[in-house]
Amino acid sequence: MKKILHKTTSISLAIIVLLSSFSFTVNKHICGGEVANTTLFVSADTCGMEMNMCKKVSSNSKETSIQKEPCCKDVSTTIQGQENNQQAQSLDLNFPQALFIQAFVYSFVLKYQNTTSISKFVDYEPPLVHKDIQILFQVFRI
Repeated sequence: MKKILHKTTSISLAIIVLLSSFSFTVNKHICGGEVANTTLFVSADTCGMEMNMCKKVSSNSKETSIQKEPCCKDVSTTIQGQENNQQAQSLDLNFPQALFIQAFVYSFVLKYQNTTSISKFVDYEPPLVHKDIQILFQVFRI
């Protein structure tokens, strides 16, 4: 159980580091005010109505004008990943420091670990009883 938990934790942390340092682009094609297509990494497909023009009425207090603008527009959003990930620092130990760490780990960590013995007879099933021994020897406890 501990090995499985350790492996899943390490894999999930590796995926988190990969995704946090990964940058990508989300492209949206908006047609008539509604999102028609959304893609990752590549440009969004068009809906075929780029040439059609929509009428836009703008009214000022003195004059009213009608302009034609395209109905479709492409929106591109780039999500940047982290680029300042820290490198692991190497640990330079000389022989006395390494010896001290080894003695410390052995005396305080490994010595007091909970060592449980695994029983070899956990899955052992006793043989089936062919005769009822109490009735055979006529021994009845009250």
